[in-house]
Amino acid sequence: MPNGALLALYDDTMRRNVRIAGCAREITTTVTRSTTITGSQRYLMWHDFAPSDAATAVDEELHAVQGRARVLMWKLYAHDVAHDALRDALLARGFSENDASTLMVVSVATLADSLTKAAAATTDSATLTARQLTTAKHLDAYQEIWDDVWPDAPNSRYVNDYRTLIEHNEPGVLFYAGFTFNDEPVTSGYMFHHPGNAIALLCGGTTKAPWRRQHAYTRMLAVRAQAALERGASYLAVEASPESKPILERLGFMPLSTLAFYEKHID
Repeated sequence: MPNGALLALYDDTMRRNVRIAGCAREITTTVTRSTTITGSQRYLMWHDFAPSDAATAVDEELHAVQGRARVLMWKLYAHDVAHDALRDALLARGFSENDASTLMVVSVATLADSLTKAAAATTDSATLTARQLTTAKHLDAYQEIWDDVWPDAPNSRYVNDYRTLIEHNEPGVLFYAGFTFNDEPVTSGYMFHHPGNAIALLCGGTTKAPWRRQHAYTRMLAVRAQAALERGASYLAVEASPESKPILERLGFMPLSTLAFYEKHID
């Protein structure tokens, strides 16, 4: 599929009509809101308005989120029509700007072939055991990994939400981690995939520093790619950090856009 068509598919299924595991969705004529069932945060995943309406739109969403969620997060892509005006409006209203990522996509078949070749070239990843995390307690592994890699991030906010998803048997997300021979969790990666969607979104891919450059990240890609294949997804998408982008490019991922999250705590 051409890149333009892939981006249009992504915007439709993963933004405009997205179904995020554990979130209630509201679609209006101008925005799509997804609010966690715990009330921890609301995501603005999609918007459609002119640059001249950006400031008004942000004010409306700040009013609408009151009493519904404790954090408002707006996801802004470089190809969005109102990008510059919306960024200015968000920053002017006290939103913090998170690091930029690159939206990258690959077909499941292409990645499977690339991962097979990568596995043939190295045995390092065999020292890690990949497991699916299926109980709330299992997500202690994420807390340990993320606190090690991102000590200043609000990791517990996400981990606690994900515990709730597991407790509710949410089918739209799968969690994995890689463990050493002595059962230390060292690498993580989960996948959002609404049953029936053509695209699965890979998230949370990170590795403790001592285990980097030993193919742990690729190991997490492989286990999620297999799960996506079994669930019938045709494409995998990643919001890649600068560190992950070169790895993903070597495996066949194509950049489609860039994006950043804008976050504000609601009083």
